Amino acid sequence: MALFYGLRQLERWLHQHIFKVGWLILKNFDHTTLLYYTFFLPGVIINQLVYWLMAGVLDVRADRAIRLPEKQEIGELKLNFIKLSKKASPAKVSIITLAPFLAGLLFILFAMNNIFQVNVAFADFDGTLDGVLRGIGRITSAPDFWLWAYVLFTIANTMMPDFKQIRGLRWILTIIGIAMVGLFIIGVGDEIANAAIAGPILNLLNTLSGAFAFVIVLDAVAVGVLSAIENTIEYITGDSATFKNGKMIAMTRQQVIASRNQDRQKKMQALQEPKSVSPLAGVPSVYKLPFPIPSAPGIEPITPVPTAILSAPPPPPSLEKRTTTTREEPKVITVPPVNEPPKPPPPPPRPIVFGGTSAIKDDDDKKADDEIRYEDVEESP
Repeated sequence: MALFYGLRQLERWLHQHIFKVGWLILKNFDHTTLLYYTFFLPGVIINQLVYWLMAGVLDVRADRAIRLPEKQEIGELKLNFIKLSKKASPAKVSIITLAPFLAGLLFILFAMNNIFQVNVAFADFDGTLDGVLRGIGRITSAPDFWLWAYVLFTIANTMMPDFKQIRGLRWILTIIGIAMVGLFIIGVGDEIANAAIAGPILNLLNTLSGAFAFVIVLDAVAVGVLSAIENTIEYITGDSATFKNGKMIAMTRQQVIASRNQDRQKKMQALQEPKSVSPLAGVPSVYKLPFPIPSAPGIEPITPVPTAILSAPPPPPSLEKRTTTTREEPKVITVPPVNEPPKPPPPPPRPIVFGGTSAIKDDDDKKADDEIRYEDVEESP
C-alpha cells in the first residue's frame, strides 16, 4: 500500500509537469493538449483497447467515440474514448474499469522478467555499490532499452483506474467477507487463511511490490530528467506556470518564486503563532468564569474592576395627577341622513315646434305632470 501511494503521487506530479513543459514550449493550450496525449499514446491505446475488449467479453455495449481531445488546462488524461452502455450493471462496469490496470501490471511483469531481466540482474547482488552498478548496467544493456523504457513508462502511468467506477465490487467483497466469517465459525478458516497467506497471496503481494518498486524507480528517473528540462526552459524564456487546485496558471518565473516564498512564509507564521484557546472552552464549569478577585485590605488594585450603578426606575404618577388630566376627545364627523330622497335631475330643454304639436312636447308635459303629482304625495303628510 505504501508503494502504491508513492506511485500515485509520482504519477500525478509527472502528468502535471509534462503538461507544463509542453505549454512552455508551445504557449498554446490546444497544441499542448495534443502533444500531451501524443506523448502518452502507447498507454492510451493499450488502456482503451483492453477496456473495449473486456466490454465485449462481458457482453456490454461499448460505443467508440474516437476524436481529438478537447482543449484542457489541467495535466490529467481523460480516457473516455470508449463509452459503455448506461444499462450495464455496476459489477460489470467495475470489472471493465479494472481490466486496464491488470493488463498494465501483466505488461510490467513481462517487461521486468523478459526484456530488462531484473531478476537476473539482481540475482548476484552482494549489497555493495559495485553490485548495484553492475545490475543497473545489465538492465540498461538490454536491446532497444530506451524504446521499451518509454513504452513501459507510458503504460504504467495510464493504467490507474477511476476509483469512482469500481464501487460495484463492494458486493463481491462483502460476499467473500461473509464466506470467510462462516469458514472461521465452522473452524476451518484458520487453515485456509494460513495456506492462502503462505502460498499464492504472499507471492502475489511480493510480485505487486516488485512491479510498483520498478515503476517508482523509472518514474524517479523521469522526474529528474523532466525537472532539468523544465528549469532550463524557464531560465531561458523567463516564463513559468504553477498549479492551483489541479489547474495550471501561467506566470513568470519571478512571480512563481515570489508566490512560493509567500506561501512558505504563511506556513511558517501559522506554525509559530500559538493557538489561542478560549478559557471557556471544554467542559462548562463555574471555576472558568472570570470573577473579580478582591485585593488585600488597605491596598488599592492597579486595574480597578469596572462597576456599574443601577438606578431605580422613576415612580409612577400619583392618582390626583391621573384624574386631573383631561382626556382629548375625538372630533365628531357629521354624516348626512341616509333616508333623504334623491333630488330628481333637471328636465331637458323642450324643443320649440312651429305650426303644429310635437310628440316630444307631449311627452315632456306628461313627465312634468307626473313630477307635480309625486311632490303632492310627498308633502301630503
